[in-house]
Amino acid sequence: MSAIMVASAKGGVGKSSLCVGLGRILAEHGHTTLLVDMDIGVRSLDLLLNVAERTVYNWGDVLLNNCDPLKALIGIAPNLALLPAPIQSSDEYNAEAMKKLIDYYKDKFEFIILDSPAGIEACFKLSLKASDKCIIVSTPDPISIRAAGNAASLVRKGGINDIRLVLNRFNKKQHKNICVDDVVDSVTARFLGIVPESTDIALTAIGEELPYDSKGNMAYLRISKRLLGENIPFRIKNI
Repeated sequence: MSAIMVASAKGGVGKSSLCVGLGRILAEHGHTTLLVDMDIGVRSLDLLLNVAERTVYNWGDVLLNNCDPLKALIGIAPNLALLPAPIQSSDEYNAEAMKKLIDYYKDKFEFIILDSPAGIEACFKLSLKASDKCIIVSTPDPISIRAAGNAASLVRKGGINDIRLVLNRFNKKQHKNICVDDVVDSVTARFLGIVPESTDIALTAIGEELPYDSKGNMAYLRISKRLLGENIPFRIKNI
C-alpha cells in the first residue's frame, strides 16, 4: 500500500486528468484505488469523475469529526473511490491529522493518489506529509519544466525520495527537439512516462471516460505498469 502525491508547481499541466486516468486504469486491473482531491475550494475530481451531485462529505468533515472516514468516500467504480476536498479551509486541517487519515485508508486501498493543488502552498504541504511517493507532472515547455524541477526539490526536502516524472501533452511534431534525458536531468526525478497530446483526454474534462484503446489510456496503462514494477520500455514512437 502506498500514498502517491501527484504534484506540479505550475497550473494547467493536466495533473488532475492524470490522477483520474491512473485511478481508472489501476482499478480496472483489480487494484483498489482511492483518489484524494487535495485542492480546497477549487476541487475538480468530482467533476472529472461526474459525481459532483453525489458529493456530500469531504476529508475536511472527517478531520473535524463530522463524519466517519468511510462515509466520506464516493464509490466511482469497482475498486475505485473518491475522497473529495473541502470547499473552505480551516486551521484544523494540519499535516499530522492528514497523515493519520491517509494512513487509515492504507488498510483499505492498495493505491492512494493525492491530487495536490498546483503550487507549493498549504495543501501541497498536507499532501507531502501524507505521501510516500511523488509523481511530478510537467508539460514539455521550458517554464513548466523549470517549475517541475522546483517542485521536485521541495518534495525531496520534505522527505520523499521516490520522485517520478510524467511528461504530459507531448506532441511528437511540436516537441521533436525535446530531449527527454535532458528534461529528466533538469527535474532530477526518475522518468515514469509520456502522455501524448490527445483530443480523447479532453473528454475527461466533462466527466467522460477515455476509450480503453485510446492513446491517452494506453499511456496511463504503461505508466501504471511501471508503478507496479513492470519493466516497460520507453519508446516515444509508441505514445
